[in-house]
Amino acid sequence: MFSLLVSCLLVASGIATVSSRPSIQDTCPTGLLKSVNPFYLQVFNGTCFFFAVNDRKTYREAIIECRGYGGLLALPKSETLNKYLIDQTQNHYGVVDELWIGLHDKKDESKFIWEDNEKLTWENFADDNGPDNNWFIKHFEDCVALNPIDGFWYDHPCDNELLSIALDSDPKKMYICQY
Repeated sequence: MFSLLVSCLLVASGIATVSSRPSIQDTCPTGLLKSVNPFYLQVFNGTCFFFAVNDRKTYREAIIECRGYGGLLALPKSETLNKYLIDQTQNHYGVVDELWIGLHDKKDESKFIWEDNEKLTWENFADDNGPDNNWFIKHFEDCVALNPIDGFWYDHPCDNELLSIALDSDPKKMYICQY
């Protein structure tokens, strides 16, 4: 009880401050806050994430949407962040469909890079996906989606609807932006 009283006095006098986790209002772009339901915004490690789980877009359309507020498609460059995105997608939003993330090999086949142009250092591709994809199919599947059921990444055609149909892949997916 005494330590609580001392802490309150220190805070009240300005000698100490109350530490708090960054809020959505402090972290997410103002324009985004004004245009989306805050339920779909989360803050993790100082980064704002928008879970666009009620919208489906091609990879390119999703990039444009994220950039509209100064962001990128989510960049799960670590196992910790990948697990966080899976947990939020499944347990908070109840989504089990794949979502676009900001990873592709559009410029150089089998050399995946993040949307911020950083090279891939940690990867989480499912078997027969990513650099190990079928030698023929990999030339048509250049964009990556996160599967919240198994937590792995799968590559798909980015925008081509006819190609997506031929490969049994929906060209429009939900997506996650980060700011």
